[in-house]
Amino acid sequence: MMPPKGKNVVFSLLAIVLFSLGAAHTAKADILVSVGNNPQSDENVLLSGAVTGNPIFGLTNQTQLSVRFRGQEPLTAPANGQARIEAVDGSLNQLTTDLSSVAGGPPTGSFTSLIFNLNAEGNGTVNFTAIDTNGQQFLSAFALGAGGQNFFTFTTSGNTRISSVSFTTTVPVGLGLDDIRQVRIGGAQNNAVPTPEPATMLLLGTGLVGVAARIRKRRKA
Repeated sequence: MMPPKGKNVVFSLLAIVLFSLGAAHTAKADILVSVGNNPQSDENVLLSGAVTGNPIFGLTNQTQLSVRFRGQEPLTAPANGQARIEAVDGSLNQLTTDLSSVAGGPPTGSFTSLIFNLNAEGNGTVNFTAIDTNGQQFLSAFALGAGGQNFFTFTTSGNTRISSVSFTTTVPVGLGLDDIRQVRIGGAQNNAVPTPEPATMLLLGTGLVGVAARIRKRRKA
């Protein structure tokens, strides 16, 4: 039978473990969305001129990183300067924003904040899907008002970084979303190039030593 003191030690250790697990769960990182223009350490996203396509690309005004805008239809950016993206048919109902300089493939960078203004002709709802660099999705929905000035601000907690932000809208056909404008991104950076793990380098070095030894044996033979 375990002495009382031993039991107390076990229960104390168990309590510490449970508390640590609870604290780790509470401190989990998130992507947060708020209504309004809440400036962060942002860069403007600029377009070089009137362009049409899908996707179309802009550049951050300080770090010169490529920002990709992808939709379900042809897109157009009708003016120079700060990004304003429309659908060619005049009703933008879906868009994904991420960092990349190529048309296809996954994002090549990430960011910590995103701000934009959705200019709608009618009332409706916008549904957001934000994805972090671990592939976790964060879903949210907000009301859209007619007449523009529907600002939204995406931020992160902990060490979370945003891989992409997408939206769809339920604004009625004929009174669709005119455009997304005044796009600003914060904390933008390209993804780091993976470096070999020390164990991998050790195995590689061991393999090279083995190859060299075999070559020496063959030469002696």
